[in-house]
Amino acid sequence: MAAAWEEIRRLAADFQRAQFAEVAHRLSERNCIEIVAKLIAEKQLEVVHTLDGKEYVTPAQISREIRDELHVCGGRVNIVDLQQVINVDLLHIENRANDIVKSEKTIQLVLGQLINESYLDQLAEEINDKLQETGQVTISELCKAYDLPGDFLIQALSRRLGRIIHGQLDQENRGVIFTEAFVSRHRARIRGLFTAITRPTPVSNLITRYGFQEHLLYSVLEELVNTGRLKGTVVGGRQDKAVFVPDIYARTQSTWVDSFFKQNGYLEFDALYRLGIPDPAGYIKKRYKSTQLLFLRAACVGQEIVDQVEASVEEAISSGNWIDVATLLPSSLSVEDVGILLQQVMRSLNKNSSGLVFSDTIVVSEKFLSSCADLFSDMMQQKAEKEMKNNPVNLITEEDLKQASGLENSYGNKKDKKDERRKKATEGSGSVRGGGGGNAREIKIKKTKKKGRKDADSDDESQATSTGRNKQPEFPFMSQEEIQDVLKTHMQDCPEELITELAEHLIRPLTKTYQEVVRSVFTSSTSSSGASRRQTMKDLQEEFSNLYNNIRLFEKGTKHFTDETQTNLAKHLLKTVCTDITNLIFSFLASDSMMTTENYSTITSEVRTKILGKLPEDTKGPLTKLHTSLNGKSVEDFLSCFDSAVDVCGIMVKKGDKKKERQVLFQHRQALIEQLKVTEDPALVLHLTSVLLFQFSTHCMLHAPGRSVPQIINFLSGKIPEDQHSLLVKYQGLVVKQLISQTKKTEHGDSDTTDNLEEEEGANTIRKELQEITNSVKDLVLRPRKSSVTEE
Repeated sequence: MAAAWEEIRRLAADFQRAQFAEVAHRLSERNCIEIVAKLIAEKQLEVVHTLDGKEYVTPAQISREIRDELHVCGGRVNIVDLQQVINVDLLHIENRANDIVKSEKTIQLVLGQLINESYLDQLAEEINDKLQETGQVTISELCKAYDLPGDFLIQALSRRLGRIIHGQLDQENRGVIFTEAFVSRHRARIRGLFTAITRPTPVSNLITRYGFQEHLLYSVLEELVNTGRLKGTVVGGRQDKAVFVPDIYARTQSTWVDSFFKQNGYLEFDALYRLGIPDPAGYIKKRYKSTQLLFLRAACVGQEIVDQVEASVEEAISSGNWIDVATLLPSSLSVEDVGILLQQVMRSLNKNSSGLVFSDTIVVSEKFLSSCADLFSDMMQQKAEKEMKNNPVNLITEEDLKQASGLENSYGNKKDKKDERRKKATEGSGSVRGGGGGNAREIKIKKTKKKGRKDADSDDESQATSTGRNKQPEFPFMSQEEIQDVLKTHMQDCPEELITELAEHLIRPLTKTYQEVVRSVFTSSTSSSGASRRQTMKDLQEEFSNLYNNIRLFEKGTKHFTDETQTNLAKHLLKTVCTDITNLIFSFLASDSMMTTENYSTITSEVRTKILGKLPEDTKGPLTKLHTSLNGKSVEDFLSCFDSAVDVCGIMVKKGDKKKERQVLFQHRQALIEQLKVTEDPALVLHLTSVLLFQFSTHCMLHAPGRSVPQIINFLSGKIPEDQHSLLVKYQGLVVKQLISQTKKTEHGDSDTTDNLEEEEGANTIRKELQEITNSVKDLVLRPRKSSVTEE
């Protein structure tokens, strides 16, 4: 033992000598820094250097200083403030603070602040002092006062309720803490205030006026009402529209409602609003659960009123009269409500009870409507007969013309494929319909309005045909104002609005009936015996064939001229003979469509457009093309459209053979010769002579206007002897001079000036020369030479 102590004393002496001995080698500051940096890099040493770089601090020291500073600050410190105290980077402070929060449950990190339980206990004591003074505190006020989040405060204070804080948290509104004394005081105020209320009062007004806490008030109020301490009800729930209705007022209210309904049989919603009932319909349904009521827009009526209206309506219908239901109901009911009630009554009536509702409140029986329509029977007959006599182009109105104005442009090529099939079939078989020679073509006469042809048409064409076939011409009978005047004359006791709606209701059936009357009048006026009808069709057929063959022969004559002259002749032919045969077709169709024309030659382009507007779709298409081709330049196009038109219309056209053509040529020539014999007009003599010489030399008919005579004479050069041609040219020159002279005389009048006298003398000279050679010109045709240049 002594040896051991001796050893200890020896070691202590060595240590003391080592302490007081001078150092032979010292480390510089730079070497120390490098050594520490090396140790930190190799993770053998864990230290943090301060912000000024002069010191190293271990993490444990940082944690110790954080806890010391938190204690010094009273349990709440901001991490940013710790940086200035500890003098290290904020990142290291945050890391150590998070480690402290994880390791110690009594410390929390809230919004960048460290808070411990001692601070929260102190905070709870301060809040309790304030709560005892005011009776209630709100979490929102505490959040502003202590700069802490609401959820954190509620969680922290809830754990201290009853221990440090003597109060309770509102379960309806967890943002309020109040004391029992505060609740008792409010309950007493609420009980006293609502006990004194004698009429319906909005709860929101009381909250604003007396400063109640809203959720607390509703909770206490419901409790007092449910326990029976307050006699009344809260209507509208916990909303701004909530109303407290005391029982005394509700009893008075119910007594008034029951009395009014018993006396009058109805209730107005506005009256209940004025009584303070916010939901009248719901109140009535709740109070009169077992009573049968009819709810309208602004009122409800009892079954007695409904039965009364129903009986009155049924009586009016059975007696063939009318009734205004508004006179049976209270005046306070609106027209809309009366209409709803009347519709309900009409639905409940027997289905056999026929009646209509006018002006929303008036019921009119079918018998009464029939009697009104019967007032116009005689007028219809008289008007139809008068119209048939007065209108030459009958039953085509200006309105029809407007409807058909765009017809020519709107028609598409619906029939092109059908025409092409028909053409191929005809060319492929080489056959023709009917007999009458190689070029004969016969089609049976038929009514276009009757059955549609059952050939290889498409479904769409058949549908269009049926649609067009159903289209009937509209003949106006009377305007609505005129119908009203007639009704006023015969029914003075009817109100003005009923007269107006009756006229509006009757105008369409009256117009429809009038169509039938007009058709019957038209049929009776145009009906004839079967024999005369067949004779008329035979004559019409013959006229079609004659005009058609004339057009063919005239077209053949135009082929001898050059393009320009040929075009002018074709236009003239289209405007005259082609227009005549087109008008004849339109006249034929008009008679079948209940439209009459006294003379087809009087039909103009406008009238044709009117007639087109009345035709069925299957007929309208080809006829529109035919009508449009009259304004073209080609006779061949017209004849192509003509063939399609007569196919659709079912008109028989016989094409002439060679023998028939010779007969037509001879008759045409004889007719021109007879006209030439009797005329003395030089211009007409020149025209007729030129046309006849053309026919003699070409054996073709020619239908030419007066302005084409020079071209005809020019064509005859070389076709007739030179002396005859010279005579024609001379005569032509004299005719032109005479026409110029007559024009000048018309322009200058009959004054006696020297120039006029000279012109008069010149005109007389021309007239004498014309008279001298007129007979010679006529003789070129009337006494032709044996042979012509062409024959030679």
